[in-house]
Amino acid sequence: MPSVFAPGRLELIGNHTDYNEGYVLAFALNLGVTAEGEARADSKVRLVSSEFGETTFDLTSLEKDPAAPWADYVKGVLHLLQQAGAPLGGFEMRLASTLPVGCGMSSSAAVEVATALLVQKIFDFETGDPNDPSTRMGLARLCRAAENDFVGMQCGILDQASCLLGKKGQAIFLDCRTEEAESVPLPPDHCFVVCHTGAAHALLSSKYNTRRGECRDAVRVLQFKEPHVAALRDATPEMLHRYASEFRPQVFQRAMHVVNENARVLAARDAMRAGDVRRLGQLLFESHESSRDAFENSTRHLDQLVEIARDLPACLGARLTGGGFGGATLHLVARADAAAFAAQLAEIYRKATGKEPRAWIVEAEEGAR
Repeated sequence: MPSVFAPGRLELIGNHTDYNEGYVLAFALNLGVTAEGEARADSKVRLVSSEFGETTFDLTSLEKDPAAPWADYVKGVLHLLQQAGAPLGGFEMRLASTLPVGCGMSSSAAVEVATALLVQKIFDFETGDPNDPSTRMGLARLCRAAENDFVGMQCGILDQASCLLGKKGQAIFLDCRTEEAESVPLPPDHCFVVCHTGAAHALLSSKYNTRRGECRDAVRVLQFKEPHVAALRDATPEMLHRYASEFRPQVFQRAMHVVNENARVLAARDAMRAGDVRRLGQLLFESHESSRDAFENSTRHLDQLVEIARDLPACLGARLTGGGFGGATLHLVARADAAAFAAQLAEIYRKATGKEPRAWIVEAEEGAR
């Protein structure tokens, strides 16, 4: 029976920079979604998820279903493949995940990518050379469009590209304007601990799309003064300060975060190339402070995890990861200290908040396969 594996992704640094045509560092995880399935003789699609149960729908009428919103990620991909002329028929698909839902590690993108790869195997077609990075980026664009246009989440391309382009032991430096990617070695003697707050995280009902609109507002203001500005990627701190009086206060803050976050991504890439883990850790802390204060997509519980970690000697850096508004934090630690750090962080946080955190030690692995 055909099967595929699509990993989640960890956003190392580059918070809300992707849809602003900026830079981001991320990597494909050792956690992800396994999908297996087989063709049917009719036009029905039956999905069975280890997390969410079972649903069935017809390929001839792909519509969102409030009773099974998780299936919308599958439907969006199938809809776009049908539009592209893919020879789809009915099929059954079983999804099993080691990826925690709602932790900011992009379980949604993993489901989208797994769907796209599995139906190619089931119905024996290809969208191009599966080992060609350009083919993989094309598939990432299709999956992003499914999430934007069918699901309604106005995400950038970070999640899907990370899922498809990952390399073992490597981060992906992604230029979201040119959609060019390069691999950057992760510190070999260090790893990341991801810790979930234990609080609810529902990005679609959060302020994600509002933040994206505020970034567009900032670009419109700048374009009156600086016509060459096509996205916040093109702005500088000096430019923002020059026209500060033209912005609504919160729009100015959102723009300042994105502009400075792009600079932090470039600095983090340089630190990783130089093997400077302390500088990398410092940039992670700075990124979180900017997300908290300027972009305002952190939460009390995310802040608590970062501040607890800051006081623990093993932690070199920490920040929220993913879209924010809940979810999880990442923590840079020496590999030898990871298990003890994760246990200590969880214990202190549990006593301080009464919440039950969950922690994982994560590694960079190959992309979807």
